[in-house]
Amino acid sequence: QKGEIMPKNARQTRQQMRAQTAYSCVLSAEKELKEKKAEDYAQLAKKFPALVHNCGLAQAIAFVQAKEGETGGSYISHLAKTMGETGDLADSCRTAPLMKYQRLTREAIESATWIKRYSEALLETD
Repeated sequence: QKGEIMPKNARQTRQQMRAQTAYSCVLSAEKELKEKKAEDYAQLAKKFPALVHNCGLAQAIAFVQAKEGETGGSYISHLAKTMGETGDLADSCRTAPLMKYQRLTREAIESATWIKRYSEALLETD
């Protein structure tokens, strides 16, 4: 049926898994955050992929944690969930060897792009 999520036993690409997780995260952000906070979340989702690209993942996460408050915390936890990471994403980035850090960065940009797409589609912004 239309809008049905794929059965758990169906094979999915990484992009499909990211897309599904990002969609559910943005829906939960819409429900959990007040209107102003949802708008802040959408703005953060819009700028985060470029922030990672320009500054690096560890610095981008540190910036969001320092400047974005509750909205930033929600965003980072949604990003980690979309990436499939468990535990503290910021700590993982700071302590990861180079190859893992590069993988985390690529995964973060891909995941953040899905969150951005769904934020633009689902969260009402001016």
